[in-house]
Amino acid sequence: MEYIQPYLDLFTRHPGWAIAIVFLIAFGEALLIIGLFVPSTAVLVGAGMLVGTGHLAFWPVFIAAAFGAILGDQLSYWAGRLFGERLKTLWPLNRYPILVSRSEEFVHKHGGKSIAIGRFVPGVKAVVPGIVGMFGMGQAYFAAINVSSSLFWTAAHVLPGMLFGQVLAMAGELSERLLIVLLVLLVLLAVAGWLIRLFIGGLGPILESGQDRFAAWAAKQPGQFWPRIGAVISPAHPGSLAIILFAAVAVTALIAFLHIVSSVFGQSTLIDADLSVHNMMQGLRNAPADEIMTIVTMLGDGMVMIAVALAMVAWLLWRREWRVAAAAFVTIFAARLFMPLMKLWLQRPRPVELTGLPEVFSFPSGQTTFATVTLGVFAVLATHGLRSWGKAVVFAAAGIAIIAISYSRIYLGAHWMSDVLGGFLFGAAMIAAFGIAIEAVPSRRIMPLGLGIAAFLAFAITGTVHISRDYLANAEIYAPREAIVLYDERQWEQGSWASLPPRRIDLAGRSDEMFSLQWAGELSPLDEALAKDGWTEEGKWSWTLGLAYLDPKSGLNELTPRPALHQGRIAEITWTKPIATNPDQRLVLRAWKTDVMIGKSDKTYPAYVVSLMRERLRRGLNFYAVPSPLYPAPAELDEFSNLARSIADVRIVPAKGLDAKDGLMLIDAMK
Repeated sequence: MEYIQPYLDLFTRHPGWAIAIVFLIAFGEALLIIGLFVPSTAVLVGAGMLVGTGHLAFWPVFIAAAFGAILGDQLSYWAGRLFGERLKTLWPLNRYPILVSRSEEFVHKHGGKSIAIGRFVPGVKAVVPGIVGMFGMGQAYFAAINVSSSLFWTAAHVLPGMLFGQVLAMAGELSERLLIVLLVLLVLLAVAGWLIRLFIGGLGPILESGQDRFAAWAAKQPGQFWPRIGAVISPAHPGSLAIILFAAVAVTALIAFLHIVSSVFGQSTLIDADLSVHNMMQGLRNAPADEIMTIVTMLGDGMVMIAVALAMVAWLLWRREWRVAAAAFVTIFAARLFMPLMKLWLQRPRPVELTGLPEVFSFPSGQTTFATVTLGVFAVLATHGLRSWGKAVVFAAAGIAIIAISYSRIYLGAHWMSDVLGGFLFGAAMIAAFGIAIEAVPSRRIMPLGLGIAAFLAFAITGTVHISRDYLANAEIYAPREAIVLYDERQWEQGSWASLPPRRIDLAGRSDEMFSLQWAGELSPLDEALAKDGWTEEGKWSWTLGLAYLDPKSGLNELTPRPALHQGRIAEITWTKPIATNPDQRLVLRAWKTDVMIGKSDKTYPAYVVSLMRERLRRGLNFYAVPSPLYPAPAELDEFSNLARSIADVRIVPAKGLDAKDGLMLIDAMK
């Protein structure tokens, strides 16, 4: 968080800079052709997130984005009115004749609605205002649609960003390390989405223009070879662009995959990068994110992907698409066969030893490979016959799922970064080969909508059953590996207790919250004493209990205490006690298990650290209610100390040097 906070503080101190960036992005996104290359969605949603986290004000951001969109479209419209039909012959529109032609068809089809609809359609969105101006649309009519659609377009970007921002703000309240994990994942998804949009909206038309020139040149060549190639490459051929793209992806992905194989086993700098990324991710491990990432990685497990694959093949067989069904089966089966053979040949060990997984070796990532191939085959089939923007939506959805699954493998320590990259590249090459193979098949027989419903139902049902049945086993497999330190009773009393941190280390690395106790042994005597003193035992924190935070009307007594992790661990026990003089505050006692075990006689006992804090109710923008920490009063600490001293069958340890630890008590509950 310390890497992100300076930028947040900068925008807080200088909000005018952020507002200017929002205006320029919205303005540039609406300009002729330039808008193809502007990452407006990522920036505006990001600005909305800053509004949701409280770093920017809502109305300045909203007005700047809306005004930029209105002005950009207005200038494009004026260019169309000023130049008329000559606009198509001027730079840069003369470099995009196919895009201009499609935009003209779009305007003829939708009329005035094209201005509003076009804002959300990749490619044409950067040309439509100029086209309607060229066609002579009245200024008043254009202005009415321009202003109203700009307001809606702005809201569609900023408001979801605010919601994400509120979620991130709440995540930050609960776990700053979880916040970092979510931010990294969001950045990866945003970059992937912008690249897809750039390719479809910006580079796609350039490629089509190149196709047109090549086809014209090939048609003039003698013989039959070049004219036939030109006919296949020509934009007039319905599958030409897809074939070119698939071929480029196949060649590029295969070359990159071979390069990674040689780098991984050639002691290159990629190995150092693998180790750095692994150490960084393990440093970010925390219980809430572990739960999320375990669920995500289980959605990419073999049984889930096999169910999706079987659903697709069964659908194709039912539709009597024998060749496509065979091609899909062979592609997915080849990927499934390739992974263990490649791993057995290369025998690269995993970053950490994970018992319970079917495969011991690491390269390439089987989860990533199989998910990429299965979801990629689905995307190719589901988009067969769709236009560019439809393909972009489906491939983006599949890409988001693949990225999330791949990210979870690195986070959980199941694979090195290069394992995931290798699996993705090999999968991408197989998807591209499959796409080329079925491009000539008529889409009407595949029925992409029915195929999509069948695949989604298989994914949802199998994934739900798998998670509900096998989550605990998988959580154990992917649990962080801990190094246990063993002391005997005498070592602990004479100074080894000082090896444990005297304060809780939160997920940002801060250590402000002081521990009141070190407890050696079972916690049952402490539980009994707290129950007799009027405390209430709370369950272990989980996301299901945390859902109550989303109700801003919740009272403090209805909310489970915040997780307050220590070194990424959830507290073993949590007890609360209301404060009679303040219904919006309460005392919270937590005990965390450490990595220290203490030996006494022939038994070993766990060591715990215990803290006492206050919590107050904090509501954020009337969106959520979250308990926030406060330090307890000295009298409350003294009262708890007296309670601990009064517990029967425990021993207060008079450890040497304990006075320097601000009142920390050592309690021996070992029997």
